[in-house]
Amino acid sequence: MDKEQRIANENLKEFIRYSSSPWRIVWTNFVAGIFRGLGALIGASIVIAFLIWVLSWFASMPFVGEYATEMKNNVSQYVNETNYNDEFNRLGDTLDRIEKELGDEKE
Repeated sequence: MDKEQRIANENLKEFIRYSSSPWRIVWTNFVAGIFRGLGALIGASIVIAFLIWVLSWFASMPFVGEYATEMKNNVSQYVNETNYNDEFNRLGDTLDRIEKELGDEKE
């Protein structure tokens, strides 16, 4: 066998091992979803911070400044009122339970 065939065989074996375990597929997709959500949260935070920064530039302009200040205050108020600590705690508890179940299943 040449090198390419060995690599293809190893990849096929890995794929069969991966696809033969539904819990492995579920776990992989769950973790991927967690990181997608975390990425979205971080991305939204950056966009909101950038929006507030840009709106603060327009706050000193006549006529536009009133609306920019009002918009900046509304965005800041929304960010301050939104608290995701409960969701993060529940997510951590869920991850702990899933990890425990997967650990029990392997034994």
